[in-house]
Amino acid sequence: MTLSLDDVRNKRFRMARKSGYEVLEVDEFVDEVEEAFAQLIEENKNLKKQIESLRAAPVQDPAASDTTILQPAAQPDGKQTLVVTTGKEASAAVVRLVELSTEQAERLVSEAEEDANRIREEANRSAHQVTTDARTRAERVESEARVNAERVQSDATARAAQLDREIEQRRIDMFSELERQRDQLSNSVRELRNFEANFRSNLTGQLRRHIDTLEASRAEPVDTPQLVRDLDDKPEPRSMRDNSQKNGTGPSPYGSSVDNDSPTLGGGSPTSDTPRLDALLGDQR
Repeated sequence: MTLSLDDVRNKRFRMARKSGYEVLEVDEFVDEVEEAFAQLIEENKNLKKQIESLRAAPVQDPAASDTTILQPAAQPDGKQTLVVTTGKEASAAVVRLVELSTEQAERLVSEAEEDANRIREEANRSAHQVTTDARTRAERVESEARVNAERVQSDATARAAQLDREIEQRRIDMFSELERQRDQLSNSVRELRNFEANFRSNLTGQLRRHIDTLEASRAEPVDTPQLVRDLDDKPEPRSMRDNSQKNGTGPSPYGSSVDNDSPTLGGGSPTSDTPRLDALLGDQR
């Protein structure tokens, strides 16, 4: 592959993020190579022109050519340049200069190509390293994110399960407490019903005994006046007897029995043994 001046001028390198060469140094080196390459090309053009002019020049006398000597001329920068005064020596010097310039140009081009290849390889290596590091870092971040997401999901699932268990246990405890209170209230109501029934039964028994005692006893004194005996022996008028029968009263103040084993309410329906407790619990039924 032949490297031209345009190739050197138009060569561009990719930027490396790390482990690469300094951009300014590379640009300066490329500028120097470009300048040296342009100088060599210009020198080659000049040498070619000189060769063409020498080839087109007339042949001189060999004797005169032999008497001409080659003298060095000093340059301002310290370098020495050969001054050719004969055509034969000029031709050989020109050929030698062309060979030297060609070798130097080829050497510079080869060095430039080697430097360019080395820079390209190092840039590719740096780019590959950067890409590998970025991919490794991305995979590590993705793995950490996945692990964190799984841990958060696991924690949330465990927390939700724990809350479900706590809620279920709380519900069981509340229902157990409500059932216990219900049983306790039921026992209390049953005890109150039994107490009221026993109390009413005892009170009814005592009242019946008092009534029986009153019915069996005689309130009239032993010595009854004659007037009272006469009134008792006198028959009762029919109108008074009819009124007493309509009112449900008998001739004796104790003739009507108060015994009623099945008391009724205004509607005729039997009442409970515990009416007061039923009245207190009426709103809750």
